[in-house]
Amino acid sequence: MITIRQEPLTDAYKKQILEGFSRHAILKTGIDGKQELTAFLAFDQDKMVGAVVVENFWGALHIKYVYVEDSYRGKNIGSSLMEKAFSFAKEQNCSFAFVETMNFQAPLFYEKLGFVIEFTRTGYKNGTSFHYLRKGFI
Repeated sequence: MITIRQEPLTDAYKKQILEGFSRHAILKTGIDGKQELTAFLAFDQDKMVGAVVVENFWGALHIKYVYVEDSYRGKNIGSSLMEKAFSFAKEQNCSFAFVETMNFQAPLFYEKLGFVIEFTRTGYKNGTSFHYLRKGFI
C-alpha cells in the first residue's frame, strides 16, 4: 500500500530524486544534463561581498543567484561577477544565459547586461510579478 507523508527533504531523498531524473534524461535523450553549481565570489580582503552562482543547464547558463552586500552595491561588483559567469558560459559552449527575477529585484540590472524579458508572470502577492530573461551568446 502506498502512503504519502510530508517530510523534510533530506540529502538521501535529494540524491534519489536527482539520480532518478538523470536516469530518465539519459533514457529519453542520451545525455544526463546535470551539472554542478559554480560560484564566482567577490571579496573585500577576506570578506565575501558578492556572488554569482550558475549552472550549465542543458547547454545554457542558468543564473541561479546574484548577490551583492548592500553597502557594496553600485560599485560594479555585480556586473563584474556576471562578466566572469559569461566567460565561463562561453568556455562551456553555452548558447545562451537565462535568469528569473521578481519585478522588485533586478530586471533593469539584467537588461543593462543585454538580457531580454521573454515572459512575465503576474498575479503574485502585493502586485509583484516574475520575469524570465534571456541573453544569447551566439
